[in-house]
Amino acid sequence: MPAPPSLIARADRRCAIYTRKSTEQGLGRDFNSLEGQRAICSAYVTSQRHKGWLELANHYDDGGYSGASLNRPQLQQLLGDVERGLVDVVVVYKLDRMTRTLLDFVRLVDFFERYGVVFVSITQNFDTADSMGRLVLNILLTFAQFEREMAADRIRDKVLATKQSGRWAGGPAPYGYDLSRRRLHVNEEEAERVRQIFERYLALGNLTALFREFRDAGMRSKQWRTRAGRLVGGGPLTKSLINHILGNPVYLGEIRHRHETYPGLHAPVVDRAIFEQVQALRATQARKKAWRNKEHVLTDILFDCFGRPMSVSRNFVEGRFAKPSRIYISRQSAWGKRQNLKRLRAKADEIEELVVAAIRTFLSDREKVRSMLLMLGRHDGALDRLSRRGAEAGHRLRQRTSERLGWILKALIVRIELSLERVKIVLRASEIERFLVWDGVGLFKGNSAEWERSRTWLLDVPAGAIKYSQQLVMPIEPRRDCPARHPAPGLKRLICEARECQRLVDEQRDKELHALAAGINYTPWRFARVLRLNYLAPDIITSIIDGTHPPALTRSKLVSANLPMDWSLQRKLLGFPDRAQPGGTL
Repeated sequence: MPAPPSLIARADRRCAIYTRKSTEQGLGRDFNSLEGQRAICSAYVTSQRHKGWLELANHYDDGGYSGASLNRPQLQQLLGDVERGLVDVVVVYKLDRMTRTLLDFVRLVDFFERYGVVFVSITQNFDTADSMGRLVLNILLTFAQFEREMAADRIRDKVLATKQSGRWAGGPAPYGYDLSRRRLHVNEEEAERVRQIFERYLALGNLTALFREFRDAGMRSKQWRTRAGRLVGGGPLTKSLINHILGNPVYLGEIRHRHETYPGLHAPVVDRAIFEQVQALRATQARKKAWRNKEHVLTDILFDCFGRPMSVSRNFVEGRFAKPSRIYISRQSAWGKRQNLKRLRAKADEIEELVVAAIRTFLSDREKVRSMLLMLGRHDGALDRLSRRGAEAGHRLRQRTSERLGWILKALIVRIELSLERVKIVLRASEIERFLVWDGVGLFKGNSAEWERSRTWLLDVPAGAIKYSQQLVMPIEPRRDCPARHPAPGLKRLICEARECQRLVDEQRDKELHALAAGINYTPWRFARVLRLNYLAPDIITSIIDGTHPPALTRSKLVSANLPMDWSLQRKLLGFPDRAQPGGTL
C-alpha cells in the first residue's frame, strides 16, 4: 500500500545550494566559479537521494561579495526562505563560501538550529547534524578568519611599503595629475587650475564662495579612462572636491598614509609656503565653526523625516536680529531638489527641550525602563535596582550644562527624526543602562566602541516641532504657453458661479440655504455642490482657468464629485498629476 502524500513530503529534505565569489572577475564566462560550485554541490545532493535530499530550483548566488559581511542579497534571500520554512538543508562547496568571520558564523549556526536546518560543507566532509561536525566547523572557521585577516595584513603592509617608496598605491589619480605605471605625472592644464584654487582661497577666505566661483567658471571633476576603456568622472564640481584639493599634501610632492606623509616620486604643483598658509586658514575656520556649533547639542544626530541631516543655520545665529534665535534647518540634497522638497525648520531651543523632556519622562517611567532592561537580558537583582534609579538619572540630565549635555545626548541617542506630527528618538539601550549606573561625576561620553553593536529603543513622541517655512507658499505657477491647452467655458463659468455663491453666503448670513439657492434659480443640492468648489486646490482652479486641466474633467463630473478637503486627494480624484510639497529651498 503506498504511503500517504503527507508522509512522503515530510521525508523529503529540501536542499538549498549557496555559492559565493569575492570578485566579479570572470563572472561573464560561459562556465564561471559560481556555476562550478553549484555543479559540485548539485552532484553531492544527488548522491544523498537515498536520504530524501532534493535540490531546490532557486539559485542563491552572490557574485562579487566579500565573505567578511552578511550583507549579501542572495544570502539574505536564503535566510528569509529558511524563516518561511522552505529549506531543510543548506549546502555549500566550502565553509568560507558562507562566511569568513567566526562571529557571523556563530550567528548563522544559531539561526539554522532555531529553524531545524542542517548546514553541510561538502569538500570538508562534515555537517552540523552532530556535535563532532560542529566542533570541526568551529576549528575550520577559526582558520578561515585567520587567513582573511592575514591577507588583509599583507595588503596593508604592501600599501604602506608602496607609499613609503613614493609611488601611488592605487585608485584614480588626483586632480592635477595623470597616472602611468603607478607614477603620477603633472597634468599642466589641471595643475594650473589647482594653483588658482589655492590662490583664490587665500584671497576669498571662504570655501563656499570659492566653490561657486569655480563652478560658475565651468570647472568639472577629473575624467579618466578605466582599463576596460570606459570613461569615468567628469561630473559637476562639488564643494567636497574643492575642500579635498585644499587639504591634500600630494600637491607638495608627498604621499599621505593615514596621519603620516612620505616624499613622493612625483613633482609638486603648489609652493609649500602657499600650502601652509591655506592649512592655517582652514584650521582657523574649523575652530570658528566648532565654536559656533558647540552649544548646538543635537548637531550630527538630528534629521528630518526625509533622512536629511539638520544643522543650525548661520543666518539665524549671526544675522540682523537684535535677539539671535537658533534654528535647525535641513541640508538640501540632490534627491530633495529633484522632488521639489523644501528644507524643514525647527526652533533649536524648543526641540532640545523637547528631547531632554522626552528622555526624562522615559527614565521616570519604571515600566518602560524595566522593559528595556529585560530586552538587554537583565533578569536578576540589577533589574529592580536600575529601574529605581531612573528618576534620579533624569534629574541629573536636567542639571547638565550645554557642553556636558551635548556629550550625554550624543552617547544616549543614535538619531532623532522630526516630522510634522512626531519626534522619533532612537536610544542606545546599553548607554541608557550605563547612564543609570553613572554617579554623575565627570563627563559621560559612553563607550563608543560598542555603539555599532548596541541594541536600540525607540521613543515615539507625538509632538510637532517642524515648521515648513516662514511664509505661506501657494502652489500656483505662472501661466505658460502650452500646446495642450483646451479651455472649457462651462468649467470656467462653474468656478465663477462658485465664487458668486460664496459672495451670497457672506453677504446674506441671515438667510437659509434654500432661500439663497432660490435667489439664483438653484436647487439647494446644486447650490451646496457649487459652493464646495471654492475649496478646490489653487492649482486645480488655475488649471481650469488656463485650460490645462485633464480632458476627462467635465462640468457634471466636477459638480457631482464628492470632494475631500485634502488637496492631494482632490488631484487624484479629478485626474490631475500629483505634486511634491510646494516651495523650494529657503
